[in-house]
Amino acid sequence: MQIEEQLIAEFKPFINRGNLDGLIYIWNEYYSETEYERQVAWDYVFQKIYLHAALKKQKGICTWLDGVFLQFNEMTQIALRQMFPYARHLLNK
Repeated sequence: MQIEEQLIAEFKPFINRGNLDGLIYIWNEYYSETEYERQVAWDYVFQKIYLHAALKKQKGICTWLDGVFLQFNEMTQIALRQMFPYARHLLNK
C-alpha cells in the first residue's frame, strides 16, 4: 500500500466518527512529519478525505478542511477546486 493510501486509511475513522479534534491532531502530526520514504502527495490525500467527509455528511470537518485548502499553494488550489461542487452536492444530497 502506498503512503497516501495508508494516511487516508488513518484519517477515515476520525471522519466516520465525526471526531474533528482527533482529525486535526492526526493531520497536524502527519503533515508536519518529514521522515517519509518519498514526498507525500498531500493534495491527493486532501481530496480523498474531503470527499469522504462530504459523503459522510460531516459539515464541520469539511469547514475545517476548507481552511486547510487555503494553506496549499496556488497551483494545488487550482487543481483541487474542481472537487468542491461535487463535495457540496454530496453534503446536500
